[in-house]
Amino acid sequence: MKKLSLLFLSVAIALGASATAKFHGNAYRPLGKATTATTTKAPSRVDIITEQPEGTLVKYTRGGEFITVSLYGYSAEDQLGRVKVVYADDGKTVYIKDPLCYAEGVGAWVYGELSDDGSTITVPLGQYVSYNEDYGYGLILSWGSTMAMDLGEGFYWVEYFADETVTEVTYAVDAENGTITLLGASGDASADEPYCYEATGLAGVWDDDGSMATIEWGSTWAELGDIAPAVPANPDVLEFFDCGDDSGYTRFDFNINLDDVDGKPMDTDCLTYSIFMDNDQLYTFDYNTYGAQNGFDTDMTEIPYGYSGADFYLRRVYFYATNMGDEPLFTWRIGIQLNYTINGVTNKSDIVYLEVYPQPTAVNELDGAKSITGVRYFNVAGQEMAQPNGLTIEVTTYSDGTTSAAKVVF
Repeated sequence: MKKLSLLFLSVAIALGASATAKFHGNAYRPLGKATTATTTKAPSRVDIITEQPEGTLVKYTRGGEFITVSLYGYSAEDQLGRVKVVYADDGKTVYIKDPLCYAEGVGAWVYGELSDDGSTITVPLGQYVSYNEDYGYGLILSWGSTMAMDLGEGFYWVEYFADETVTEVTYAVDAENGTITLLGASGDASADEPYCYEATGLAGVWDDDGSMATIEWGSTWAELGDIAPAVPANPDVLEFFDCGDDSGYTRFDFNINLDDVDGKPMDTDCLTYSIFMDNDQLYTFDYNTYGAQNGFDTDMTEIPYGYSGADFYLRRVYFYATNMGDEPLFTWRIGIQLNYTINGVTNKSDIVYLEVYPQPTAVNELDGAKSITGVRYFNVAGQEMAQPNGLTIEVTTYSDGTTSAAKVVF
């Protein structure tokens, strides 16, 4: 399997060295199994609603907190992103897209029931938000409590206790203020020592062993309301990893700010991003290389927010390219720009770059007054080395202050 994202959740990692670091996790398997858990025998097939049901669509912004677990530890974070809710014409049935912040971008709808007075929505637990038929397990909605603790030296303790008496969750609907709030959940993610987080709330658990992937509380969704053309706030660039070949492991991690430059929420249906290299060269995800793996039928230079595929995640893209061959992906930097289109008007953020290698400088012909004053060596991660070793970035400094950079193999 090319990546560890077993269920193809569209969430990308910005990994930290410890559990206190902020990161969003892919669908990695949790660190340990629950002490008590509601488990379901994995069915041979799970039909998940992926097409938007008929009815009135209302869009909401997420709020609250959540804990997510991965092979690298755990983290507590603020909920970000968007939720879509469809109110069916029967006046009773409600459909919610991506009810878990952890799984936003998967595109799965779960169903619930609106009360007669319209004040609550009840959602049955046990519904799948993702399922992988190749591996025979999926992620289901559950209710319970968790405790997560950093034991130090790379060891973590995470337990999930399912409450089997809870068969559905309830959301309060405040039509006047345009909010939907999860009831009965609570949590404390403020402790500094010993990095112990506790929470009770709506969870996503793996159906084969009941272990937890995520749990969230304080969840309040606020109606997005009317939207207008706006300039998107700049994204954040995080990390570039080059696997050294064309297998598809080469990746670029980033965070997308879902507010505009004035701090107002944007409609993610109107938001795309583009990747740039070096001197503002727009990167094309061509159909021949990426189409079959990712389900698109044309070359793409603008990727819709939340687009899901083998190489596209909520905060990460993979490339079938490397910087270590004769035709490198880029020379010194990689960047991302957001595009926000409303009513035919497109506004763009700045192109935000991550400088991975030293910037090359054009070298004019040397004359008698220009000589080499120093040579420095960097590995492909941009770290300086005392001596060249393997594929090396060689940076030469001249007497007039100019520099040049070249990739060489020692």
